[in-house]
Amino acid sequence: MNWPNAAEKLPHEIILGRPDPIAVGTRRQRRRNARVADLGVKTMITELDVDELPARAIPQNADVSLRLAADPKLNPHPNGLPASVSEQLAQRYADLFAVYLKHTGTLKRVIFWGVTDGHSWLNNWPIPGRTAYPLLFDRQGQPKECYRRVIDSVRK
Repeated sequence: MNWPNAAEKLPHEIILGRPDPIAVGTRRQRRRNARVADLGVKTMITELDVDELPARAIPQNADVSLRLAADPKLNPHPNGLPASVSEQLAQRYADLFAVYLKHTGTLKRVIFWGVTDGHSWLNNWPIPGRTAYPLLFDRQGQPKECYRRVIDSVRK
C-alpha cells in the first residue's frame, strides 16, 4: 500500500485491528503507529503486551509451534523481575499510552493480550521454562508499576 495516498482509497469508517506485541524500546512500532494514524483510519490496538525478555535468536513472529533450546541468557529473570527492568517496562507502557492518547481521534480501543503475567502466552514460548512479565498485573493478580503508569497517563 502506498502510504501517502492510502487515505484517499480507504473508506474512513473502516476500523483496523492491529496486534501490538512489542519489545521494550521498539522504534518500529512507533513508526507504524504514526503511519496508520496519518491515514485517518480508525484503529484498535489488539493483543498488546510488552516483552521485556531478550529477543536474540528468536524469530519476530508468533509461530506457536516454534521451540528453541533452553538458554539462560534468553530467560534472565526466572525468579522475579528486577526493579530496574520493572521500571523500564513501566516507562515503556507510559510512553506507549502517551502516543496512543495523542491519537484518540482515530485510536478507538486498546486490548491487552492477557491479564496477568502468569497467563501470558510468552511464558514457555518459544523456550520451554521461559518466564515472562509482559502484562499489567503480576502472577498473583496484583497491579504492577506499569499498570499505575497507564492509569496515570490516561488521567492526565
